[in-house]
Amino acid sequence: MIIHTASLTLNAYSELHKLDRTLVGTPDYMGLAYFWGHDYKHSLRDATATQRRKIHNTWLDRGIDFINQSEEGWNVIEKIIPNIKHR
Repeated sequence: MIIHTASLTLNAYSELHKLDRTLVGTPDYMGLAYFWGHDYKHSLRDATATQRRKIHNTWLDRGIDFINQSEEGWNVIEKIIPNIKHR
């Protein structure tokens, strides 16, 4: 199912965002809530929900730390978000 967040009321989006924060670290994460540490902040804040979900789930599968940056974490980001500026 695809949910177009632009069509949601502010209240509905807020409730989904709250729910998604509880799903960080699980395969059910929807891509709305922030899950990364400060060093990834500027690179991931403009990512789409789909990109966030792919990065989250790849890191989850590979056991990559969400908070502390790593070379492996950056490699995943670069693969999913082309032409990303970081570091």
